[in-house]
Amino acid sequence: MAKKKVCDFCLSEASGLFSGFERLSDNHYICRNCKSILKTYGLPVKYGIFQCLVTAQDNMTDTIMNTWLENHDPVEVMNDCFPEPSVSMHEGEKCINAFKASITVQKADIPAEQAVRNISEVKRSLISDIPSSETRSQSQKVEGMLYETNVALYFLSDHFINCHRPGYIVKDGPDTDRITVVTPKKQFVYMVDHADMFFLRERFYQKVYAALHNKDTHLIYIRNENEVTVTPGIYNIPNVLKAGIYEVTAINNKGLHVRDALGRVRDYTESDVSIDLSDGGVLECTGEYKLKWIGEK
Repeated sequence: MAKKKVCDFCLSEASGLFSGFERLSDNHYICRNCKSILKTYGLPVKYGIFQCLVTAQDNMTDTIMNTWLENHDPVEVMNDCFPEPSVSMHEGEKCINAFKASITVQKADIPAEQAVRNISEVKRSLISDIPSSETRSQSQKVEGMLYETNVALYFLSDHFINCHRPGYIVKDGPDTDRITVVTPKKQFVYMVDHADMFFLRERFYQKVYAALHNKDTHLIYIRNENEVTVTPGIYNIPNVLKAGIYEVTAINNKGLHVRDALGRVRDYTESDVSIDLSDGGVLECTGEYKLKWIGEK
């Protein structure tokens, strides 16, 4: 019996003579539906990490990312998946996302002068931080580029620049057409195509960064029985950290993520005062944090 063709992206099997399966130049097979999805996202029709992520089931995201890193050199993955953008960056900054975006603001808030074109030129005095406006009669849609780096989220437009801490990005919203930033005093809504891809790229970057900086050794510093400091790495619960509720203090807030035993992921944000580390889960750290165990529930 001939072996059935399997789509290497969604893993569905071909059925019938006109199943629409296509053999790619790299010898992978793709079904008609997955090919359509890739075109919708503007991705090349080839076998790659982001192609696999957008065509897979949501609950397979972490498995696909982890398997990819087990089979590829993280240095090459970082270079291939997160290349330098067309704009120059500050020293030490790494670009994670670069998306065309727009924000609707009050016309009167838009400066008349031209804004700088490169992130490397951005300094505090040049940041406007103009929030979104819902008053249509007095508002204007402004096109620009939304850049996420390992340090900040920037919106660069012709006449103004917004800059936000990554911790203010709302990551659990249901919409896939916007990136929302909520600070204590303002709200910013950036309209984009495929916000889900924005967060997939961010999530994968965190894993690649952890793989680069902590391949086999857990960099954990124990102060006493209930207080530890964690640096970039992946920590299994309860093998490395005991299960329970931890009070969090950020030293270098570049990312702290909890994946429970069911594969669900929750990101620590600046508004959180504690995190819940349950049995069978994993703590993934891409920054540096002090953790204080405060109880089991």
